[in-house]
Amino acid sequence: MKLIIEDHFLSEVAKGNPIGKSPYPIEILKIFKKRVFQIQQAKNSADLRQIKSLHFEKLKGKEYEGKYSIRLNIAYRIIFRIDENKSDKIEIICIEEINNHYS
Repeated sequence: MKLIIEDHFLSEVAKGNPIGKSPYPIEILKIFKKRVFQIQQAKNSADLRQIKSLHFEKLKGKEYEGKYSIRLNIAYRIIFRIDENKSDKIEIICIEEINNHYS
């Protein structure tokens, strides 16, 4: 599955090149890198849905229309959308942010 990380800081973290002071705890960044690997290894979003520990879910609310999340831990989650390339039948995960679910 193709992955696009729209947040510059998170994109650099995923590449192993963190820049500047992190707005997230170190443990969260380690889990984020693990989740990026899991997304890259998945053939499609159905593969991610099968991993129960990710708590893959469609988000509710007007500000989250068309967005999904997977958990990093009990408090943090990755928010993303799924775009499809109709001609190649490829799903593209576009990571938008890491969000503290309870703040």
